[in-house]
Amino acid sequence: MKRVLCISLLLAMAVSSCGVYTKYESSLPSDADVPGAELPTWREFFTDPQLQELIDSAMAGNTALAVASLRLKQADENLKASGLAYIPSLFFGPNGGISVNGGKGTASYQLPLEIGWNFGSPGTLFARRYQAQAKRIQAQDNRDAVLNELISQIAADYYMLQMLDEQVDILENTISVWERTLEIQREYMLSGRAYYSSVAQMESKLLDAQQQLLQVRADIAVWERTVCLLVAKPYHGISRARTGAYPEPELLETGVNLNQLRSRPDIRAAERDMEIAYYLTSEAKSGFFPSINLNGSLGWPSVLNAALSLAQPVFAGGSLKCRLNVSKADQEIAALQFNQAVLQAATEVSQAVADHKLHSDKAALYSSQAEIQEKACRIVEEMSRDGKANYLELIKAQEKLLAAQLGRVQSIYSAREAAVRLYKALGM
Repeated sequence: MKRVLCISLLLAMAVSSCGVYTKYESSLPSDADVPGAELPTWREFFTDPQLQELIDSAMAGNTALAVASLRLKQADENLKASGLAYIPSLFFGPNGGISVNGGKGTASYQLPLEIGWNFGSPGTLFARRYQAQAKRIQAQDNRDAVLNELISQIAADYYMLQMLDEQVDILENTISVWERTLEIQREYMLSGRAYYSSVAQMESKLLDAQQQLLQVRADIAVWERTVCLLVAKPYHGISRARTGAYPEPELLETGVNLNQLRSRPDIRAAERDMEIAYYLTSEAKSGFFPSINLNGSLGWPSVLNAALSLAQPVFAGGSLKCRLNVSKADQEIAALQFNQAVLQAATEVSQAVADHKLHSDKAALYSSQAEIQEKACRIVEEMSRDGKANYLELIKAQEKLLAAQLGRVQSIYSAREAAVRLYKALGM
């Protein structure tokens, strides 16, 4: 028995030095290789306390995130099982019987303990173990991707609700102003200073604004239901701060290092695909080597038995070579998909930064335009009272003011939505 164990240990040592098995080397840079690799957490990026509270609720109750967490637990169990493959299998099967000969009974029994240890081909156990490790890490990456998507969606919907709140304020103020203007036009009509056509046009514009207000309020309810669905709660009003109550993320001011893309869950998952494909190729290579099995039994009243067997494949109908070629092709596919994922991530980051700057600049221009147009409205209104401007000029000035105000709010939202896309693109 000692000789058999020595032989098996020598074979195990030979496996570790065999050229079939080498550990996968990551393509991603380490933290030490990436200057400024530290990215802000989602709490540091989204500083609004009410938004943070919504995200906490979503993390606690979202169904997709719960499913991803269970997938991670499954990967943990598979990893544990792969580690137990190095341990021999033990089977205990007691049996007995009675034989009768000439009226005399004879009892017999056995208490066997069977041991089986399947090493497989060189490198097989190592490859399967590291495949399980890679799949476990990939499951974590997939969960992180679901969390990243969830936080991004909550933030985007929250900013949408803030924009709609601003639109409600603008429309309510506009309706109030137009109602006063309509009353003035009616007085002018009664005094003969204006025609019915001017009153009718003002009434039409007022009705348009009221219809817009109804639609915006309906849209608020729709987006609140969307947020409630994400946090897995019945419909209720969503508490939120005013737009601009909290500062913008500093990351947008300091710039982004493209090496920080290593944090993206999809890139990490693509890296795991390459690692898994690498170990599948190693496992396919090991199929050309002998398979090693150690079996034994220990029982009473029988004696100890042990056997070591080797099985060298000679001809398998080309299946071994086919399996190896397929694994190599899968490895190349995984590498191509990884490179594409990196390029896609870089494009998304640069586009989000560019969009944020564009819409921030547009919001500043709309703000200036709104200030100018407010002054213009006051001047035209005074001129209208003095009979120096007609109702068409007044309507046109008020419409331009409304468009500038709504354009500013829309641009602010678009800039914030670009910030959310940057958060998602960096995988923070």
